[in-house]
Amino acid sequence: MTASDSSAKCEECGAILPEGKLCGEYLEEMIKWDFEDFLGVGQIHHLTVLCYYLQHPSLYSREGLADGKDFLREFVVKDVSFSEHDARNRERLSSSVRDWKIKGTPENHGAYAAKPAWEMTAKDIVEAGLGDYVGNVKKWSRSVYASLEKSGNLN
Repeated sequence: MTASDSSAKCEECGAILPEGKLCGEYLEEMIKWDFEDFLGVGQIHHLTVLCYYLQHPSLYSREGLADGKDFLREFVVKDVSFSEHDARNRERLSSSVRDWKIKGTPENHGAYAAKPAWEMTAKDIVEAGLGDYVGNVKKWSRSVYASLEKSGNLN
């Protein structure tokens, strides 16, 4: 992050953050909402984490980032359900089968060829509140997809 006056800018997603606040704190807040009402707003948990990680690509390995973009395409373009996605990918992504790590490391982390201009970030979702959280996460996922497409990072 880079500081400016009383705020900072997230180096990966570009969100302007209040002084002393980290971008990951917004993800933590959303995860808290997910697990407080897992059968309600928690239904969107997979998409929440996916959007956050896609906007913070170093959290993924290169292989994990490629999979994340494919998963976003399934959810946004093909309207695949999370349970269908999980059933289809459970074995392939099992740590006993997979020979690559999902999580980024200093030696193998995701990055984009061209930095996307994100229209929405985790900060926007949290600031909008819990009222239309599910709808806002779905809107966020469409905006992440559009930004990746516009920047040429979906190939």
